[in-house]
Order: sequence, then C-alpha cells, then structure tokens
Amino acid sequence: MKTPLETEAPARKRRWLRPVVIVLSALLVLALGGIGAAGWYFSGEVINVSHEEDPYGLTVIAADGATVTLPHTDATEQTGTWGLQWEDGQAVLGEVLASDAETVTRAVDSVLFGELAAGTQARMDKWTFRDDPKTGLGLDFENVDVPTDLGDMPAWYVPSAAASANAGTWVVTVHGRNAAPAETLRGIGLYAERGHPVLAVTYRNDEGAPKAPNGMHSLGEYESEDVIAAVDYALANGATSVILHGWSMGGAVIATAYRHLDDPSVVKGLVFDSPVMDWNSTLDMQAADRNVIAPITWAAKRIVEFRADIDLDDLDQRNVASDFDLPILLFVDTADETVDHTATLDFAELLDPAQTTVMETASGHTASWNEDPAAYAATLESYLASL
Repeated sequence: MKTPLETEAPARKRRWLRPVVIVLSALLVLALGGIGAAGWYFSGEVINVSHEEDPYGLTVIAADGATVTLPHTDATEQTGTWGLQWEDGQAVLGEVLASDAETVTRAVDSVLFGELAAGTQARMDKWTFRDDPKTGLGLDFENVDVPTDLGDMPAWYVPSAAASANAGTWVVTVHGRNAAPAETLRGIGLYAERGHPVLAVTYRNDEGAPKAPNGMHSLGEYESEDVIAAVDYALANGATSVILHGWSMGGAVIATAYRHLDDPSVVKGLVFDSPVMDWNSTLDMQAADRNVIAPITWAAKRIVEFRADIDLDDLDQRNVASDFDLPILLFVDTADETVDHTATLDFAELLDPAQTTVMETASGHTASWNEDPAAYAATLESYLASL
C-alpha cells in the first residue's frame, strides 16, 4: 500500500504543469500566428501590384529657364543627370551650379514639356525622360500590340533612324517592378542612335496590360513568358536577332526569358541594369533594413512562393550561370539599397570573363546612367561593338 506522501506528490506536480503547458502553448500559437501574419503582410509588399506615384514633395524656389533652385536634399544635390517632374511638366537637370545648407541650384538642360516656375510642386525623377519616345527623346515611334497567352501587351516600337547594319538586331527593353516602359527611355535613345530598332514592352499587371491570373507579380517567373512573346513578335516583324535589356526586376525577367526560350541563339546579348539576380538575398537585405526578424523573413519568403506559385531558388541566376553562354553587360550600382548588388557581382564571377563586361557606379538603384550618361553610353557602345 502506498503512503499518502507517495500518492499526493505526483498529483500536485501535474496540477502545476497543466496551466504552464497551456500558457506556453498559447504563447507559441500567438507567436506563430504573429509571425505568419507579419509574413503575409511583407509578402504582399513584394508581390502586390501598385502603380501609385511618389508625392511632389519639392517646392521650386526659383527658375529662369537655364537654372532651377530647389530645397537642399540628398536627391537634389546628387551629381549627374536627373529628371525633375511636376504634375504637367518634365525637365532634364544637369550639373549642380551652387549649393548651401538650404538650397541647390542646378542647370536645366531642357524642359521637355510644361512650364517650370517658382512655386511649382515637383519631385526628382530617376527616369529622367517622359512620357514617350517622341516627347522625351524626339524619336518617332509606333504603339504596337504584342500577342501573348493573356492577351495583347502594349509596346512602343522605335524604328532605326536610318539604314544601318544594326537594323536586323532589335533591342527589347524591359522595365522593373511596378514601373513602366518610360523607365527604359534612358536606354532607348542610346540604341536608336546606333541604328537598332527598339521594342519597349509591357508585361502582365502593367497599366494598360492584361492582369496575371492571380493579379500578382511573379518576380520574373511568368512575366518572362510575355518577354518571350515579345521576342517572337520581333522575329516575326523583321528582326533576325535580339538584345534583351532589363532594369531591376526586368533583369530577372530577361534572364528567365533567355533560359526558357526554345532557341536562345536568337539572343545576341543580355544587358542588365541593377538587376535582381537573387530574390532570396534581396529580400534578406530589405528585411534587415526594416529590422524585420529572421523568422518573419523566412515566413514571408514561403508565403511569397505559395501565393505567387514560384520557387525563389529557381530565380537565383547564380544557380544556372552556366546557361548564359553569350556576351553579357552588367551595370552594377554598389550604393543600391533596393537590390542585393553582391549577388550580381557573384553572378558575373561565374561567367566567362571573355564574354562579360561589368560597369560599377555608386548612385543608387538603376542610377548608373544618371551618374554618368557619357560613361554609360561609352560602355554600352563598346559592348555592342563586341557582339
């Protein structure tokens, strides 16, 4: 027979543990639920479609046609060539002529349209040129439709300006996430000057283009199908070969499109400008910048893969670098706070050095042209001459 001491002690222990286990279980459920909810939120930041524009946060202090004076900010004092956009106008700004703690005065290279005057609400514009090839660059163009499985994707076709040995090689320019073909105007003018016809495309979820079946970005996976359709369109309309040039997520799009083409030999070259070569490291970087803890970042990635029906590892171009057996030009900005540029440098190291050109700048995401348009053009021209 057991004594009272032997029978009562285990009972007391169980009564102690039961509420502790319940509390710990509840805390675990709440923690996992919180991580899941946060992961869902941040996944939306990655794959949700948004075409909202930045506010006009600058007030023009003075303007006289040749110069403009703006409040002193990191953006207004940045060297190079930049756009200034306001509600009904666009100007191209050149060198910084004067600055103090309060103001920056810059040269006005041109006013593309509208009236630039003191009191105008404006914003600095990395794209620089608006709204189309004629308005921004003085180039004639046609609005064309590229047939895809989702429907017709609008595009600009810019014919070669004159008879050229390059007329058979079309350039397909591909903009970044939540952007538009106007982002690629900085490249369109360079190609047109060298006799290449240009097809500046849209892809699913762009304004004016058909939506993806799930209404979300796929970070290059399924957008690549629309660029493959654009290559087919070019070949059906006079091109004998193409060059693909992608900015930001457009880099992920053209890399994936090249890998999935039935005949990749029709691509003479790939040009990447601040490309997303690896979404995993890019999302890690962006999460760290926002002080997002690692479990939430991990959850966000898994939710991105589930919601967008993709595998992020498949979009790490470093894993398939051996597939890229052609001349490649990479514009890499080491001050990029949007995309992990080190993945791009890693990718370049895996390529054939004889076929790889890298130009490094330090002015921010997709700002290699803005930092030094002449150097950008010279690098591109040398690369094109090598093809």
